Amino acid sequence: MALDGDAVRGSTQTDSTGAFHLTLPDGRYVIRATNAGGYASTATELVVISDRPVHITLVVDSGIR
Repeated sequence: MALDGDAVRGSTQTDSTGAFHLTLPDGRYVIRATNAGGYASTATELVVISDRPVHITLVVDSGIR
């Protein structure tokens, strides 16, 4: 999910490899990934969107050991 302050500006899900794509207008966003499974885990990163793609890696713990 992409947050602009407390407002959600976009959301997506990962594909089978864990990759995701999200198109947003130019601006500053907090990208938040949350494990949809039973183990509650979240990762966030601040990004600035401009005229070129941004590549980030978020690590969310699945709880599987």
